[in-house]
Amino acid sequence: MSSPLPIPSDDTQALSPTRLQDRLGALLGCGPTAREPLVATMMRRDAREATSYWFQLIVAVGIATLGLVLGSTAVVIGAMLVAPLMGPIVHLGMGLATGSPYLVLRSGIRVALSIAFATCSSALLTLLLPFHELNAEILARTSPTALDLLTAGFCALAGVYSALRPGSDTATTAAGTSIGISLVPPLCASGYGLGTGAWPVAGGAALLFLTNMVAIVLVATVAFIAVGFNRVNVAQIERAEFLQREGAQGRITWAISRRLQQLFEARWGHWLRVLMPFMLLAIVYVPLRRALDEVAWEIRVRNSVQAAVESLPQRVMESRVRVGRREVEVLVILLGKNADAEAARSLLDGQIRQISGVTPRVEVFAVADATALAGIESILYKPPPLPPPAPPSPAETLDSSRTFVRTALERAWPARASGAPLTIDMGASGTTLAVRVVHLGQGLDAPGREALERSLTAELGRPVSLSSVALPPSELTRVEGELRFIAELAPALRASASIVEVSVCAEHPPAGTGRRRADDEAFAGAVRALLAEHPRVTLTPGTDWRVRFSLVPCPSADESPPVEAASPAPP
Repeated sequence: MSSPLPIPSDDTQALSPTRLQDRLGALLGCGPTAREPLVATMMRRDAREATSYWFQLIVAVGIATLGLVLGSTAVVIGAMLVAPLMGPIVHLGMGLATGSPYLVLRSGIRVALSIAFATCSSALLTLLLPFHELNAEILARTSPTALDLLTAGFCALAGVYSALRPGSDTATTAAGTSIGISLVPPLCASGYGLGTGAWPVAGGAALLFLTNMVAIVLVATVAFIAVGFNRVNVAQIERAEFLQREGAQGRITWAISRRLQQLFEARWGHWLRVLMPFMLLAIVYVPLRRALDEVAWEIRVRNSVQAAVESLPQRVMESRVRVGRREVEVLVILLGKNADAEAARSLLDGQIRQISGVTPRVEVFAVADATALAGIESILYKPPPLPPPAPPSPAETLDSSRTFVRTALERAWPARASGAPLTIDMGASGTTLAVRVVHLGQGLDAPGREALERSLTAELGRPVSLSSVALPPSELTRVEGELRFIAELAPALRASASIVEVSVCAEHPPAGTGRRRADDEAFAGAVRALLAEHPRVTLTPGTDWRVRFSLVPCPSADESPPVEAASPAPP
């Protein structure tokens, strides 16, 4: 006798996909009865809504562009709060989840028009500005990685939650989501790159926006399906919306959406609209993953190189490490002899090759004391050697080329922070153009120098290697030690000796007594030997050694002793 067939229990029914969707929607405050009204609200659009959207977008673009140019984080955050671009992107995800061709088409058109408007408006506003300077706010949006994609995914979850529960209880969540998943600022940074011709900046910022948009569409589509919006009867809602809209524009949108509906209703149409966000994710993930690997390599190599320098058996007085773009540069100054410097250089070269897998450029100098440092200062902090010049060409062509390079560099140079270029020297070796800039202001950091190299490379159409010598913008004193004083003074004097606009205003203290007098005379001899090499030095009595580089002549004094090289002490 056969046993009766089992009767499905309530537990089995509770595990059905529709039950799980309903339960999840109820937990998030969006039950079955709230789905159709929410979809209808997203489809509904009138003249007042469109006016409000475009007005907010115009304001957000203006605030974001000016905030980026000024380098103000607070202003950029204000643009994030005003920007309404999150709405149509979430609506696009809802259209893919519900299979509504009308919502997909209308949201997609609005997103595309918003992208074009924001980018072009920012580029035009950038062209109207009196200066163009790359800063941290702009550069922060030009190098996205896979971590930015993960961050955007979590922010998109919060944005979908705000869309499911419209009301005052999610206002804080919506504001935080707008700040976390930046949309308009990357578009404005891309417009800045277009306006200034900095194509790496434009491309990197555009990739960041695309990353954030793909994360929103993907998370929104999956989340809306998870809470049951794929079971909404969108055909009836679309029909009601079409009957309320009048005019040729509504009929055209409706006709195109009917063609798109044929694609959605095809055999693989359901899977196509669901997999579409995943295909976009695959496209952006490749460059994002490559960028993340590059950042991880730089951090790992930089930390390992710093540890290798600190573990040297000699006493390291100063070190500089630059890691970027598969390049490693190390400068070490240690206390010892030339043999110690050569041994340390060989040790570092081998360790860095093993750590990074690239051929590094390692320079190690040994000094015995401050006086000896003054004698070898000519090689202590020298700029990278310029490649030999290209074969000679007619004078007119050469002058035209130099003018073109100078104009391109001055347009991208950060004059507000680093001061205007005083001299620009150029040389070429093969396809690489070497540019050396002397300026009065803060020195360029590694990200700023690399951004300038990328901008010049894109504009000139050939690789550019940029080096700079920064004349100290503030007065040099012995507060941080005599060695540091001489190490900063010597390269600045050599670099500015041939620049007629630069004058050196120096003060010297009165002679000391006893043992202090002997120490001061040794230090004073080294300083006077350096000052004697500069043709425009004004030396006046003071309380201590102070040196200032000025673009105006130094004030004259009644008694200004001549600057002479220090004579050797009697035996």
